[in-house]
Amino acid sequence: MSDDLMSENARLTARVAELEAQLAVKPAIDRASLVRMTNNAPWAIITLNTERAVDYANPAFQRWLTRPVPAIGADQADAITPALYAVLQAPLAAALAGAPYEAELTLRDVSGESRDVRLLVVPRGGGQTPISGVVVSLYDVTETHALDRSVRENEARLRHINAVSPTANYIYDFEAGRPIWVGGRTERVYGYGALELESGGGELIRSLIHPEDFPKIVERLKHLGAAPEGDVREFELRVRRRDGTGWRWVLDRAVAFERNAAGRVVKTLSAALDIDERKRAEERRTLLINELNHRVKNTLASVQSIARQTLRSGRTAEEMADILTGRLIALAGAHDVLTRENWEGAGLRKIVQVAVAPFDVSRIATIGPEARLDARAALALGMALHELATNASKYGALSNEVGRVQLAWRIGEAGGTPVLDLEWRETGGPPVVAPRRRGFGSRLLTQGVRSELNGAAEMDFAPSGLVCRISARLEATPLLALA
Repeated sequence: MSDDLMSENARLTARVAELEAQLAVKPAIDRASLVRMTNNAPWAIITLNTERAVDYANPAFQRWLTRPVPAIGADQADAITPALYAVLQAPLAAALAGAPYEAELTLRDVSGESRDVRLLVVPRGGGQTPISGVVVSLYDVTETHALDRSVRENEARLRHINAVSPTANYIYDFEAGRPIWVGGRTERVYGYGALELESGGGELIRSLIHPEDFPKIVERLKHLGAAPEGDVREFELRVRRRDGTGWRWVLDRAVAFERNAAGRVVKTLSAALDIDERKRAEERRTLLINELNHRVKNTLASVQSIARQTLRSGRTAEEMADILTGRLIALAGAHDVLTRENWEGAGLRKIVQVAVAPFDVSRIATIGPEARLDARAALALGMALHELATNASKYGALSNEVGRVQLAWRIGEAGGTPVLDLEWRETGGPPVVAPRRRGFGSRLLTQGVRSELNGAAEMDFAPSGLVCRISARLEATPLLALA
C-alpha cells in the first residue's frame, strides 16, 4: 500500500472515530451502518475506551485477539495478543493525550505466525469533542512486502543475468515503434549503451539495421503470430557499426511477449548475440576450402604434366623413375614451404634453399635480397631451380668435383612494379654443348616461367658453362582474406 493511500486511510480512520463519537447520540440505524462499514474493512480495527476495555473489534482484527470479535467489554490486556499489546503501551498513552502514532513492524499473531504490519494509533475524539478512547488500525502488508522483495530479487537476478550473458536483451513495442526496455551487452552487440538505445527510440534502431534485412523482421513477426506461446524465432542480420566503417553480424532470437485482443503480437522479447567473428570464420573456412580445391586440382595437373613429359623422354624405366621422383620431390618441397605459410606466398630465399637442398650446396653460392612470391610463382620458380640443379649435377658444373654454381638475383622496378632478375651461372664444369632437342626441363624453364611467372627465361649454352637468366614481375602477393 502506498504512503499516500496509508495517509488517506489514517485520515479516514480519524474521521470515523469522530463520527462514531458523534453517532453515540444519534439513532441506532446510523451506528449500525457504521458497524457494517467497519466490519467490511480489509484492515484490522479495534476501538478502546478510557476504561481500558474493548468497545469494538472488526472481523479483520480476529488475528490479533485471544477471544472472538467484536469482544465488546473485554479487558484490552486480556483480549489483545501479548506481542501486540506490549507494543501498544506507549502509543496508547500518547493517543489518549492527543498524539497519533504510526510505525511499521513485524509481529506474531494469535497463531504465532510472523506478519509485517503498519500500525496506526489515533485518539477517538479531539478538538471540541473530548477524547473518549483510542482507535487502533493494523494494515497487514506481509504480502505486499513479499511481493516487493520478490520484485527486488527478480530485478537483481535480471541484472546478474544481463551482466553474465553475452547477449543484448530488449523488449520492442511495435505499436509504439521503439524499445521499451533494454539491457545486457548492448555496447558489444550494437555499439550503443542501453540508455542510448532507449532514448534513441525506433529511429536509432532502424538506422542500425541493414536495409536488406528489414524483411526478416516482418517475416518473423508473422511466424510468431501463428506460433504457440514460447516459440522462439531467430534470424541473422547486419547491424551498422557505430563508427560507420561497416556492418556487424548479429543473431537475434525472439519470443512473443505481448499480444493485443486480436491475438496479434505487439511486443517481442529478444536476445541479440554478436556472431560477427563466427560469420567471418565461416567465410574464411569457405574461402580456404575453395582455395584447397583449387590447389589440389592444380597440383594434380602439375603431377600429370610432369609424369606425361617424363614418360616421353625416351629414357630407360629406371632413369625415368629417378627423374620423376626428383621432380615430384621438388614439387612437394615447394608445397611444404607454401603450406607452412598457409598458401599466402613464400619468401624467395626459402624457395631457393628448398630447391637446391638435395644437391651439393657447398658449391652453390646464393646471393640476393629477400622477396615475396605468390603461391603460383613460388611453385614455378622452385621447379625451375630444381631442373637447373638436376641438369648441373648430371651434365654441368656439379657433375665433377670442381665445378661451381652462382645463383644471384636482384629486385628492380619497371612501371612501378617490382621485377625479379635472377641468374643461374655454372663454371668449372665439362664443356657445354647445346642440346639437339628440347626436353621437359627446357620447356619447364621457358614456357613455365612465361606462363606461371609472367616473365621470360633465357638459356645460354656457353662452352664455359650454362647461364640461365629469368626475369619476372613480382605482383602483390594475393593474401587470403583472413582478417
